[in-house]
Amino acid sequence: MKPALFFLIAATVSLAWGLWRWRQKPSRAYGSVDAIVPAYNEELCIADSVIELLKNKYVNNVIVVDDGSTDGTAALIDEMASYNPRVVAIHQRNTGKGGALNTGVARATAPYVFLTDADTVLPPDGEGLGYMIAEIKRGADAVGGIPSSNLAGAGVLPHVAASVKVPMIALKRTFQQITGGAPFIVSGACGLFRTEVLRAVPFSDRTKVEDLDLTWSLIASGYKVRQTWRCVVFSQECNSLRSEWLRWRRWIIGYAVCMRLHRELLLTRFGIFSIMPMFLVGIVGMGGYIYTLLPPVLAGQPTKVPFLLFPLMWLGVVTAMGAVSAVHQRRPLLIPMASAAVFYVFLAYFVWLIHGLKGLLTGREPKRDKPVRYAHVVA
Repeated sequence: MKPALFFLIAATVSLAWGLWRWRQKPSRAYGSVDAIVPAYNEELCIADSVIELLKNKYVNNVIVVDDGSTDGTAALIDEMASYNPRVVAIHQRNTGKGGALNTGVARATAPYVFLTDADTVLPPDGEGLGYMIAEIKRGADAVGGIPSSNLAGAGVLPHVAASVKVPMIALKRTFQQITGGAPFIVSGACGLFRTEVLRAVPFSDRTKVEDLDLTWSLIASGYKVRQTWRCVVFSQECNSLRSEWLRWRRWIIGYAVCMRLHRELLLTRFGIFSIMPMFLVGIVGMGGYIYTLLPPVLAGQPTKVPFLLFPLMWLGVVTAMGAVSAVHQRRPLLIPMASAAVFYVFLAYFVWLIHGLKGLLTGREPKRDKPVRYAHVVA
């Protein structure tokens, strides 16, 4: 109930702000962006991602950094580079994603760099990068877009995630920008930066969430970080419960470790309105559900549990999100699937309880798990 109420408030504020910004036009600075794609064992999906970037009128070169891959990634990007001089293929020993991104930034020649992932597709015929450039020309140093879901070849779990993903990310990060002065994160799947900014504040591999660490480092250094709804990319989702658990474990432990690394931000406007609310929702939310669900279970009234798990306000909010996602993805089935997104709420709560608090106390993270990739088809 409380998360649903929060999202209603966030939606009202964010939609008003978004509609006001909707009238702004994209930049026409074609060919002013170098796209950087870090790659470690990505032979199943990287070709589609690079090909779509090459079609984009804003992209100058596509810089692919092979970070010590052991599959066919190196040969694949070398082949693409041999056919197209705009593909810059770089090979290095495995340093981690942050190190690979820094290598790519060092080779960039365009005034802006677009950072994305090897499993991610940027639609080539849109103006998404133009809207991001326009934000930078209005004074931003870094701009985050919206990572959506690539459902080609995906199973049931990715569809559940996709049913609420885009509207939830758009509303949360816009609301964070309004209240906290900057979005919580510029996603590594969809971020545009002034090239000189990333050379002044490079990536670090001290955490497994290098994009979050960089975002907070930029804010701490006084750079302006912004968010736009108008650039959407399509990334692969996890097809199994195990992969989803490992991904959320990495995200949440990394979030906790970043809170330790950037504790000087916690009492700032950004910390109070962008960092802390997500942490508190996770911790307080788990306690709230236990407090709500435990009495009927102990009283032998389990039939009440579904009504407590799916209150009318929650169903209304997620159904509205599912409708937005259904239009965005052109898949009506996402509307009824949206109610199952409560799974991700509980997943986040349990990961915080089992791993997040430990990461906050110790500052230690597990080894980074490589997501399972699958071949996808560009629509």
